[in-house]
Amino acid sequence: MRCNKRVGVALIVAGAAVWLAVRADEPKPDAGALTVVDASGKEQKVTGSKFTLGTRRLAWLAPAGGLEKPAPAATPAGPEALEFRDDDSTLYEDGILTLIPLDRLRSLEWDNDKEEVTAHIAVGPKADDEATLSGPTGYKGINKIVLEAEVDKGDMGVADFKYLGGVPKGIRGLKFPSAKAPEASPAGRPAVVTTVYKDKKTTNKVADLQPLYKTAAGEQLSPVLWFKKTLKVDVSKIQKIAVNDSEDEPAWTVTDKDGEQTLTPLLKTTIDGKPAQLAGLLGRVPEGYKLFPAHTISEVQFDAEK
Repeated sequence: MRCNKRVGVALIVAGAAVWLAVRADEPKPDAGALTVVDASGKEQKVTGSKFTLGTRRLAWLAPAGGLEKPAPAATPAGPEALEFRDDDSTLYEDGILTLIPLDRLRSLEWDNDKEEVTAHIAVGPKADDEATLSGPTGYKGINKIVLEAEVDKGDMGVADFKYLGGVPKGIRGLKFPSAKAPEASPAGRPAVVTTVYKDKKTTNKVADLQPLYKTAAGEQLSPVLWFKKTLKVDVSKIQKIAVNDSEDEPAWTVTDKDGEQTLTPLLKTTIDGKPAQLAGLLGRVPEGYKLFPAHTISEVQFDAEK
């Protein structure tokens, strides 16, 4: 609930908070309220909150028409999701991400001494239908968030606060009021993506794995992969990808019904005549979506569960 009094106060507080998106056609009392647990462990309800760092829009899930409505100004397309950098991701800045839609988050917990964060995510209708992910916060730009929010100070008015997360002396947690898992999606085509980090192999089960390309209009999924020079390969026909990273350029051995062929993926190409850059391969997981940049992939086996 917002107070109609305001004061010209801008306070910067070490901490963080996450915006819980609420559709305009589904009004709920205090639906936007989050609970921030500050560095001392004290809980504070906040409203009118929004992320300014640490989230991204899932443009490929945007409804027809491009922009979300209603909006006072142009709003990036697609629902908002937390960018969560996984453990054992990569030594590179661009690592494996789990993109968690904000309405699935139950809580975030920061341990600033251990420099790590834990996400609790609703993956089913029951309270114990929960997945947990942990990730590092000790590196620049990784698992850092900034939230701007309003705090009702009673007769004094409403103060604007900025909360920082994943930083020394930052907040300790966030609690979300109405996390909810989506209705079950069709099973989709299963795949197993193998990644390697410091000689440790990790297998990741996903569904509906597809290339994700960055364009000027936002990110978009593609049913095909581009290889040098102008070869397009339908992902639905690929059975396996094995990556050889010992070359100057990455070489992918692609297996389909016709056998194996070694190809060089095009990291930059054009889609519909416009420049596009390969962000990685994206698949559905219970927590949301998992994005594997090309340099993190060792092998992909499609239809693995079959």
